Amino acid sequence: MEFKRKDFLQNAGTLIALVISIIAMATSIYEANILKAQQKSMVWPYLSVSTSYSKTGFSAEAFNNGTGPAIVKSMEVSVDDMPVETMLDLVKVLMPQSNLGYDVLRQQKVNNYVFRAGEEVEIIGFAWTDETRELARLVYERVRIRICYESVLGDSWVYDSKTDSHTEGEFEPKVDYKN
Repeated sequence: MEFKRKDFLQNAGTLIALVISIIAMATSIYEANILKAQQKSMVWPYLSVSTSYSKTGFSAEAFNNGTGPAIVKSMEVSVDDMPVETMLDLVKVLMPQSNLGYDVLRQQKVNNYVFRAGEEVEIIGFAWTDETRELARLVYERVRIRICYESVLGDSWVYDSKTDSHTEGEFEPKVDYKN
């Protein structure tokens, strides 16, 4: 009788140890998921484009409002859903009779660029002239900028200036904008 009681206590002790081990493992997995989510939030980029008008001219800037770097994978600039390859092509489509050149137009390279958190870069800009005042209106009304970017962890988003929206995933531009 004493032997059966000893076996029962050993089996109960083993069962309790097994339950405690399973609870500890579940707790560890839960904590690991919390840490993973926290790490993702610490390197989360949030790239957007805004336009500004000043006494010196017009500009469209991309900026990273996120907590981590934004790695630009591709960018598409289109006029009325027709992609353009360069800033001069953009001007020629919007104002075919214009002779504007890089003496007035400004741009910086954004393709394959890494935006630090809080960094802002001018994508398109120009000084004020009679011609560029009309160009600014046309850019605001007819130009769409789509930027595909990702975090250092490989999560991807697409920013669309027409809808001012971010969607998860990637996109392949019809024509990669060469700025």
